[in-house]
Amino acid sequence: MTYPPERKPGNNTKYQVEDAVMAAFSVFFTQSPSFLDHQRLMKSNKGKDNAESLFSIETIPSDNQIRNLLDPVPSATIFKYFQKVYEWLNKNGILKKFLYLDGEILIALDGTEYFSSKKINCPHCNCHNHRNGSTTYFHGCVTPVVVSPNQKQVINLEPEFIKKQDGHQKEDCENAAVKRWLNKNHQNKYGYPVTLLGDDLYSRQPVCTLLLKQGHNFIFVCLETSHKTLYEWLEFLERSGEVTTVEKKEWDGRKNLIYRYRYASRVPLRNGDSSLEANWCEVTVINEKTQKIIIFLKLSLFS
Repeated sequence: MTYPPERKPGNNTKYQVEDAVMAAFSVFFTQSPSFLDHQRLMKSNKGKDNAESLFSIETIPSDNQIRNLLDPVPSATIFKYFQKVYEWLNKNGILKKFLYLDGEILIALDGTEYFSSKKINCPHCNCHNHRNGSTTYFHGCVTPVVVSPNQKQVINLEPEFIKKQDGHQKEDCENAAVKRWLNKNHQNKYGYPVTLLGDDLYSRQPVCTLLLKQGHNFIFVCLETSHKTLYEWLEFLERSGEVTTVEKKEWDGRKNLIYRYRYASRVPLRNGDSSLEANWCEVTVINEKTQKIIIFLKLSLFS
């Protein structure tokens, strides 16, 4: 653990950074914001608590002390532990339960905001400018996780923050953050072939070109509103009979479902001779009795 460069003399020197880290972690681990208060009360009433036995916390800091101790510590300090956990899971055979398709791991990409304020901001904040003249400042990150249809759990990987970069005036964006994450992880340190999953935001040629260059497979949502050229080609292929449709029925224990698959190969991702070609697939799940659509999903599979 890297310690903050400066610690003010006084009350906060009686707490260790490790205690602050584990105290913060304990709240997420127990999913109870009152956990630390309960431990302090237990210590006061009974002379002991189980924070030490559970998390090796010698002295429980207050919420303000936790913030004072952890704010100066760079977030990247803990990034290496994501890889350490992954390697431990792989070494102990747990990762094999997540393998899918042709023995690949599936990594789902998604962005999330973890801070938002109309008053507090910093030089790295992105912002939303509203019509009423107000501004909302926010921080976000891309959170890659290993997923599998056969597993309820996921495996978190190193995140990438969406924030205004040093020396840049323009806003950062999720796509730029994903490209930074890919460049940092361009060597396959996962031990298996990788298929990236994501929403329509990622199905753009710059991201897809980078993924192809790095030898990854990927399945991204591909909406008609953002891929006009691709769907114009699909309309032409439909008229030519080159869009294949396959249907099958399955009983889910209560009703018959119709799974309808439509797919086509080698459709252009965008307009122009330099466009990548994509394999497109659409999945529709229909209640056979009511003909009500339960799931409708459009995807582009790049390979």
